[in-house]
Amino acid sequence: MNNEERIQMAFRYMQAFHKNDYSGHDVEHVNRVHALAKYIAKKEGFEHSFIIELSSILHDTIDPKLVNEQQAKAKLIEFLREIELSEDDQTHVIHIIENMSYKNGSNNYIELSTEGQIVRDADRLDAIGAIGIARTFQFAGYFNEPMWTETIMPNDFSEPTLSQLPPSAIKHFYKKLFKLKDLMHTQTAKHIAAQRHEFMKSFVSQFFDEWHYI
Repeated sequence: MNNEERIQMAFRYMQAFHKNDYSGHDVEHVNRVHALAKYIAKKEGFEHSFIIELSSILHDTIDPKLVNEQQAKAKLIEFLREIELSEDDQTHVIHIIENMSYKNGSNNYIELSTEGQIVRDADRLDAIGAIGIARTFQFAGYFNEPMWTETIMPNDFSEPTLSQLPPSAIKHFYKKLFKLKDLMHTQTAKHIAAQRHEFMKSFVSQFFDEWHYI
């Protein structure tokens, strides 16, 4: 089995996994992350894209927000063996997938390979900008969280303040999304993130203007 065949099988595995997802972690999210990862790799002059492609396609298949992580990991390892991936490549892919997500900042200090950094950048880029805004409200609705809850604007959005606020879509911008711009690894992602970050700031400012209009 060659790598192109492995990629195609990974797409089929991913599509079966995500086909009924309405949380913002759907097939189209994965397709965007895959495309972004390939784009970043090309712009950064990184020629070895197989691990990048495989990891980006499979990156949400063991996400604890979506599945039982242990069971999903066992199924994923079984799949990687089915496509005859080497033990080293299996270890590499699993390490990327397990450590690329934000997880309240706890993964930021885990060292990733260049491939892992590119996939992490691609996934984080899809969490910000116009698409990121849409996915945030989709996720909040899916998990029965409101858009926003406060009738009085907080004086600041520091961690102590945020810890006192109930879950909401807008809170997520301050807990995570506004931090991602400064956590990008590659120059390509940093450039894209800067524009998307400004768009989010403008959106949230307009949101508060309308929420507190009267």
